[in-house]
Amino acid sequence: MYELDSKIENHVYSYQQVKAILEKEGYALGGAWDYDHGYFDYKLANDGGYHFLRIPFQSERGEIEHDAAVIRMGKPYILTHRYQDDVDAYAESSVIQAAFNQFQAPTEKDGDIPSNYIEKGKVVLQNLEVLLAQISD
Repeated sequence: MYELDSKIENHVYSYQQVKAILEKEGYALGGAWDYDHGYFDYKLANDGGYHFLRIPFQSERGEIEHDAAVIRMGKPYILTHRYQDDVDAYAESSVIQAAFNQFQAPTEKDGDIPSNYIEKGKVVLQNLEVLLAQISD
């Protein structure tokens, strides 16, 4: 994980406005969101692992995905997940279990981040800062 300083950190926004802007730019709401917090992920590359710019946020008012939700942005960071690209030799599951558990565990959950993806993440984040500066707190 590589943390980035950002102008959006600790700023408060309408969740729906932020989500609309970020989705147009290619961000996705990360799968680990809950009613009071979440992450917007931007995939930087799929080269030797998945490289993401992640923007964490917390709910200040309302539940995530509700129209009136207000969020506070956290400290952005870049992360890399390296996955096995072969058959999992230790996989033991029934057909039913396999239907629900289709994903391999990462070989390195927090892999080293190549410098070119750090630089790319900084550029993507700067573009996001410009876009979010156009909406009011």
